[in-house]
Amino acid sequence: MGHIRTLRVMLALGALGGLVACSGPEVRYDYDVKANYSAYQSYDWQAAPAATRGKDGGFDNTIVNARVRRAVEEALAAKGMRKETSADPDFLVTYYPLRDPVAKHHARLGLGLGIGPIGVGVSAPVGDRQAPAEGSIVLEIKDFRSGILVWKATAPGALQGSDSPEEADKDVADAVRAMLKRFPPK
Repeated sequence: MGHIRTLRVMLALGALGGLVACSGPEVRYDYDVKANYSAYQSYDWQAAPAATRGKDGGFDNTIVNARVRRAVEEALAAKGMRKETSADPDFLVTYYPLRDPVAKHHARLGLGLGIGPIGVGVSAPVGDRQAPAEGSIVLEIKDFRSGILVWKATAPGALQGSDSPEEADKDVADAVRAMLKRFPPK
């Protein structure tokens, strides 16, 4: 009977892990509730602000930039929006990567001794190491005519190192789809 209970607990934990894994990337977003999103059918790209390019605030990687742009264009096309090449677009899309702050991890070594309900423990730091910086994807949408920012989304950690270019393509596409899932707002 104990084996069946253990099996049930393991299945429940596996199902919970599957739900967490399927929940998708974390996305934060904000938007102007008064903007006329129904008028947005065509777009074009706008260059990211200088402070977000290169060494200052982001990172300059043409492979990553192309990967994100491709994912944005595919996600917007799936929504029936088109990239405008011959006339003024309805809105402008700006993308930039941000390098998230590096988190410090402190490893500790512990030693404990206990008899019955009483125990004594000692611990000491083993060393510090810095985790590699994660990269976030930031998308901004501005009304073309007014130049006002009307929608913004961030996917923290979406540009973490992937094991392969194919995995990176998938990870970025998943993050961009999750970001644009709520654009235009209902």
